[in-house]
Amino acid sequence: MNEAQQQQQRPRRLLVLFLAMLSATPPLSTDMYLAAIPHIAEQWDAPISQINLSLVLWFVAFSVSLLFFGALSDRVGRRPVLLGGLLGFSIASALCAMATGPVWFILARILQGVTAAAPSAMTMAYCRDCFEGRVRQQMLAWIGIIISIAPMVAPSVGALILRVATWRIIFLLLSLVGLGLLAIAAFYFRESAAKLEGGGVVAAVKRYARLARNRNFVLANSSMCLLAAPMLGYVGIAGTVYMERYGLSEQTFGLLFAVAPLLSMSGAFTCTRLLQRFSDRQLIFASLCGSVTMSFILLALGNWHFAFFTLGASGFAFFAGLSRPLSNHLILEQVREDIGAASSTIIFTQFMAGAICMAITTAGWSRPVMAYALCILFMPGLILALWPFLMKRLRFQ
Repeated sequence: MNEAQQQQQRPRRLLVLFLAMLSATPPLSTDMYLAAIPHIAEQWDAPISQINLSLVLWFVAFSVSLLFFGALSDRVGRRPVLLGGLLGFSIASALCAMATGPVWFILARILQGVTAAAPSAMTMAYCRDCFEGRVRQQMLAWIGIIISIAPMVAPSVGALILRVATWRIIFLLLSLVGLGLLAIAAFYFRESAAKLEGGGVVAAVKRYARLARNRNFVLANSSMCLLAAPMLGYVGIAGTVYMERYGLSEQTFGLLFAVAPLLSMSGAFTCTRLLQRFSDRQLIFASLCGSVTMSFILLALGNWHFAFFTLGASGFAFFAGLSRPLSNHLILEQVREDIGAASSTIIFTQFMAGAICMAITTAGWSRPVMAYALCILFMPGLILALWPFLMKRLRFQ
């Protein structure tokens, strides 16, 4: 029995928790300091739009770096990439805490985004290495449940820290989280790649070229990435809608912001139960219909009261959470090699689609809720329109 098989026999609940903690580094990095952005801008007498670059450029750096770490893990293994990424994440977070101006802060945030990509990519690669079929679906669903806690509590934790300390403590806490995960990974995470690919940069490019020639993978990845992409649009406008448009406090914002991640977690949990009775196709189709319905609620009522905005955004989050484990599993079913590169490509595509939604919703619209609602309508709505074609073309379990 090889090391990957031995690790698969370990208590699965602890494994799921550890993988979820690795996947939680991105939402912790982005959501915990959302309430601090106005404070940072005020301290340095900088426009909020400039400080918001630390959020947008973080996603760009994170997304692009996924491709590098995925290919690198196919060559050197999952473990070295994971350990190096966690160490770099801790250092970058500490640099954010020590920033003396917007430029330093933005550059440190870019470095944090680069290093956060490593543990995120390795989580999905590990699931693809060690699990198959329904077991993998269940693993991805439970990981989705647990990581939904991070964006649910992160804004409230950040707001609580701001009440008793400076925003720099937020990034020092992130640095300690990275060091804690690094210690756990160093002792318990074993190599899961069944074989390593040779070559350098040219070989990495060839791996992505092979993926690009896999038409089913490209089709599944480019379509399924649109399912949950508007969630980052919500992250981008939630503070503006709740605190500036409706004048709510930071603490109230933190509580209302948490409703959407809570419903996303509920959706992932519901997925684990419904898989016993319904097929992947049925559940993804239901998620698409539900998402489009939520877009109509936001279009009709989202600007009237923050309660309707919360209802529509949280309802969409539920259906996004329900579909995410199934859509990720569907994409992974289309590949049989270059697993690290494929896993990174999946997350890269999802975050780039989400970054596009964030850029759209934060483009200075007088009615950002409408822009967010249209993102939901057109993205999941497009998949819904193409669903008969996708069912015929893609390989479902």
